[in-house]
Amino acid sequence: MPWPPAAISAETLSPAARAALYVPAKVYELGVRLRMALYETAYLKPRQLSKPVIAVGNITVGGTGKTPLVEYIARYLTDEGHETVILTRGYGRTATDRTRVILNDGQPLPDWSLAGDEPLMLARRLPDVKIIVGADRYANGRFAETTYGCDVFVLDDAFQHLQLARDLNILVLDATDPFGNGDLLPFGRLREPLYALRRADAIVVTRTDRTFDQEHLLSVLAACEVTAPVFFAYHDIVGVHELGTRRAQAQRSLIGTPLGVFSALGNPTIFEDDLANLGANLVFKKQFPDHHRYTAADIAALVADAKAAGAQRLVTTEKDAVKVEGFDFGGLPVSVVEIKTMFDEEVGLKSLLLRTIVKKKGRLGRHAGSAGGNSR
Repeated sequence: MPWPPAAISAETLSPAARAALYVPAKVYELGVRLRMALYETAYLKPRQLSKPVIAVGNITVGGTGKTPLVEYIARYLTDEGHETVILTRGYGRTATDRTRVILNDGQPLPDWSLAGDEPLMLARRLPDVKIIVGADRYANGRFAETTYGCDVFVLDDAFQHLQLARDLNILVLDATDPFGNGDLLPFGRLREPLYALRRADAIVVTRTDRTFDQEHLLSVLAACEVTAPVFFAYHDIVGVHELGTRRAQAQRSLIGTPLGVFSALGNPTIFEDDLANLGANLVFKKQFPDHHRYTAADIAALVADAKAAGAQRLVTTEKDAVKVEGFDFGGLPVSVVEIKTMFDEEVGLKSLLLRTIVKKKGRLGRHAGSAGGNSR
């Protein structure tokens, strides 16, 4: 089960239910604040990898666009000639958290249930990037350093992973709901108090192609004394392919035909809105919980309901596609939509990524020189 748990809509709770959750909520908040304090005071110290570590994460539960940003960063660094390794936990998989699974190591890709849906999706999108799945990202990083000789690590969903030191801490905020209602779980969507925003070395605000209150967002950052640079991004549909064969399809094929859409995302409504904005005729929508493990019964019911609504085709995401390829859709075609992170101005972020790597290498070089001088 993913941690932290999902937020509860406070508006739907009765006074008795709110009272019953009050103590667990305060215990959770106390635990979060205590853990943060232990690291802030250096009572607990993060472990260091020898290669640069770039972490991507968020401060709220639900989908903010972390994984597409991880893909963007890993692709860019690889294109720049840096041997990049992604370290991720792999939520929703059947293997134990400590089980190490390596993707793109020259072996056939494993089933999603062993690696997790998002790692397998990333592996397909980034065939030249090794992806190591497991809860102990320090141990997995050390394994990569000694086995592959990598240049840089990218950590997925790691803003709260304080056990591992990072050289660049990137926080992702959803422009349409950057801070939830300002409350911690379970009454709000915050994983941590807002003052945790100060840990960010850079902030990427996603979905800025939608209407949002930029002034309010920046004012909250200023009130929390956040001095990190802010970059604005959005997600764009860049391709469509057929489920199973992965044969490319034209984006215009999504327009006109009555479609049924299904997904298991942190924020499925955003995906549906993207399709609608493209001009898709959505006659049926089905939302499953994030990282949902589909069953044959799920698919049978999905197909029956979609056909009853008049859908002539189904549409889903790449994250969902890796989990449903083996199912029978009763002759109903299924298209998979490819989404990419785009920036209005990306030069600053790219420069920051490269400077992080150069800075870490410079520190390592100075330490090596000092050690050599002391030995003579």
